[in-house]
Amino acid sequence: MSLDHAILGFLADGDLSGYDIKTRCVDRDASHFWTADQAQVYRTLDRLESARYVTSKQKIQTGKPNRKVYRITRAGRVRLDDWLATSHALPPYRDPFLIQVYFGSELSDEALADVLERTRTQRQMRLSALRERATSHAMEVGSGADRAALMHRMTLDAAMAAERAAIDWLDDSLDTLRSLAAESGSQRQLFREDQA
Repeated sequence: MSLDHAILGFLADGDLSGYDIKTRCVDRDASHFWTADQAQVYRTLDRLESARYVTSKQKIQTGKPNRKVYRITRAGRVRLDDWLATSHALPPYRDPFLIQVYFGSELSDEALADVLERTRTQRQMRLSALRERATSHAMEVGSGADRAALMHRMTLDAAMAAERAAIDWLDDSLDTLRSLAAESGSQRQLFREDQA
């Protein structure tokens, strides 16, 4: 997913300032699957405006700086619709944590277990936060959920499923590491007895 299309999607729901896109859309609504900093948002808006996928106008405010508010154009809507209807290749997968695990044999069993356990704690905290968001979302939407609300909930479900899978894998990895440590401890003990 590109930030271009995310911004076009946010603007398809209504006019927004760059600040609103960053704080409300990216940081609050889409943070469980997409991130962008303020500079990226504004660079992308400039590019989209140059390509005529969005337009902007100054909104005069009293007692505050004026706001530049963006609106999706017809060409932007066509671009968004085409992108939404296209099947995309999976993005390359990069995970620094898995590099740590890959070279984890360089660590002691205790140090590697500590890395795994700290990561598990972070994943569990993220899962708890996602569950809170899902509960809050369900209460906001109620039983008369519209299609957009259901799609938003599906992204939360995907993020929660990914966290649960990661936690399960971490638990399995910790069990494997404990088994290896116990096994090597037994072998060391046997080796000492053979030496005697």
